[in-house]
Amino acid sequence: MKKLIVAAVMCSLLSSYAVASENNTALNKYKGFYVGGGVGTTDFHDKVSSEMSKEHGIGISTKSDTAYKVITGYQFNRIVSIEAQYTSYGDTKYNIVSEGDTGKFKVKQQSYSIAANVGYTFDNGLRPFATAGLGQMFIKSGSFKKDGGLYRLGAGVEYQIKQVPGLGMRVAYEADFYTLEDKYNNKDYDQSVGSWYVGTTYKF
Repeated sequence: MKKLIVAAVMCSLLSSYAVASENNTALNKYKGFYVGGGVGTTDFHDKVSSEMSKEHGIGISTKSDTAYKVITGYQFNRIVSIEAQYTSYGDTKYNIVSEGDTGKFKVKQQSYSIAANVGYTFDNGLRPFATAGLGQMFIKSGSFKKDGGLYRLGAGVEYQIKQVPGLGMRVAYEADFYTLEDKYNNKDYDQSVGSWYVGTTYKF
């Protein structure tokens, strides 16, 4: 009888250990550092050129470049990650027509940001998410250079590929919002630049 009790206790302990190990494994598969990259289109809303066009009757057309992203982060669980990004929005090219005269120039924008990435990872690997964070914007146009703070908002969906553990794909839209000061005219312009992009990540 004592042997039977001892055997039952041992089986119970082993069963509890197995369940705990399985639960830890299930939790740990969502945790870890990840790196990745993305490529997409640049979506620039330039209030400066829009206002100049309206006030002075200037014809302004723009053509945006490809956006590139470098991504790194850490996922804590199914829900929360913290993510840092470098984004290059490339060159936005301007063509200006005013009273028969034409002109061209380009604006280059790039940003660094750190954001909370909040979503939910379903058992099938899908993870809808939203991002919100802060960062720094760098702008260059000819000899003009400007940098300043930004806030970032975004949303998208990821898919973790079960056949290749750690590998994920994402489709998302993220935008950086910043203020451009015009000290000459004593005005502030609320600018935004974002991108629709496709990316890949790998979690270690």
